[in-house]
Amino acid sequence: MMRAKLIAANWKMNGSFALIDEMLKVLSPLLEETVCEVVVCPPDVLLSSMINSFEGKRIAVGAQNVHSETSGAFTGETSAPLLQECGVQWCIVGHSERRMLFGETDEFIRSKTETLLKHGIRPILCIGETLEQRESGNHEEVVVSQLGKGLSGLAAEDQLRCVVAYEPIWAIGTGKTASPEQANSMHKIIRKELESLASPEVADKMQILYGGSVNAENADTLLSQAEIDGALVGGASLKTDAFPQIVAAGS
Repeated sequence: MMRAKLIAANWKMNGSFALIDEMLKVLSPLLEETVCEVVVCPPDVLLSSMINSFEGKRIAVGAQNVHSETSGAFTGETSAPLLQECGVQWCIVGHSERRMLFGETDEFIRSKTETLLKHGIRPILCIGETLEQRESGNHEEVVVSQLGKGLSGLAAEDQLRCVVAYEPIWAIGTGKTASPEQANSMHKIIRKELESLASPEVADKMQILYGGSVNAENADTLLSQAEIDGALVGGASLKTDAFPQIVAAGS
């Protein structure tokens, strides 16, 4: 089936109030012509301002992180009910920077996913292997394991509200990119795994994004691959000249 393309921007710990307006200015004309979905995930402090600025536009707003608990003594964390009240529609979970820098486990990521779904927020579940795992040949096993721990046991309707982002860790922020063939091959493996993990319907309908040094130069080639349904974009999503080109490539 033809799945709609989804382009998600992960601003990480970057951006500004000024960039919200600048990005809206360059994306607005494009969004009148494109059919792809666009999500921007800024730092939490920019969420309310971005939601107000993007109101009525075809750009959804997402968060970069959430805690699995809905309230409590978790200094510095943000809860799903607060994100929901703020108007957030999406949230990234399982990003390799959260896994590696903050020690997040598959189990913790899974509990975050469940909490988001309970509060009407769609998770973008990130999975991917390190360079060492790829070179040792067990990259497929690693990715399939992360996928299973992230989604197994969820109700089919909840699984369908999730999006998977395959991000080979060795390609994030390094300038290295998986070749279109490597990326498409892993997406095919993920989709095949979804058939047994969930159902053929979920496998057919679920959007699987590619992330890892996506830029204006390689977006066309990556997004033309049959199994790649969009992109999770890091550094290039902060550039007002590059990000619109990536969105256009998804149209």
